Amino acid sequence: MNLYEQVTSTILSSLRRGVIPWQKPWSTTASIPVNAVSNRPYRGVNVLLLGLAPYADHRWLTFKQVRDKGGTVRKGEKSTMVVFWKFPEPKNATDQEKEESRKQVPILRYYSVFNADQCDGLGLPEVYKPQESANQRIERADILVRSMPDPPRITEAGSSAWYRPVDDLVNIPPLERFKTADAFYVTLFHELGHATGHEKRLKRSGVTGEARFGSGEYSREELVAELTSAFCCATVGLDNQLMEDSASYIKGWLEVLKADPKAVVIAAAQAQRAADHIRGVMYQ
Repeated sequence: MNLYEQVTSTILSSLRRGVIPWQKPWSTTASIPVNAVSNRPYRGVNVLLLGLAPYADHRWLTFKQVRDKGGTVRKGEKSTMVVFWKFPEPKNATDQEKEESRKQVPILRYYSVFNADQCDGLGLPEVYKPQESANQRIERADILVRSMPDPPRITEAGSSAWYRPVDDLVNIPPLERFKTADAFYVTLFHELGHATGHEKRLKRSGVTGEARFGSGEYSREELVAELTSAFCCATVGLDNQLMEDSASYIKGWLEVLKADPKAVVIAAAQAQRAADHIRGVMYQ
């Protein structure tokens, strides 16, 4: 089993149990997963892999980092796999060549990490859990939406949410039609995820081409949008378990991932770029 297949097997196992690995109640956890030494957040498919682990602490270390901090991994504890991916690009590549390289299959390497809860003697500070209201989280979500560079036009009408590439338009039902404000923004981030694939933004084939409903291409683009929403929710601390239509897509995702072991890694990388685009930061 190659590395892509190992990653996909982990995600497939979760989906078959009806557990969607990118849905986390971010508002009740300290943060998205980070490396405990560099404080650098894990990205892409690693957010999914680490999110499946049953630990409350969001900090992770390699075995060497544990040892360097004077700590120990408790006997019997098992590591969790994370991956490093890089898109192949020519030496001294131009910006255009770099952009084209990102449409290829990334090269993967893996390493193993342990959660801080699996270790003793690390001397890490206690996890800071800010006490904040729902209104503060919603305000951050609204700021993120309004700060998106060159955004699509957004209308609030009707009873369904969708993105239409031909006129770069996102529609979402009015806030009062949702059970909670969190659910409104979770759905809006999903549609903005689709909008990042527009020809003038990240040019994803699932948006710029013909993605027939129910097709593999359609399911892949829905997976990118769903992951984009999850990453945006993690940024502002929303509960993305409120994405009501997620269950209806599970069958399609299972079919796509079984057919193409690389799909989830590529979709997660594309979603990370999409979330970075919405946030207005340089993507990796």
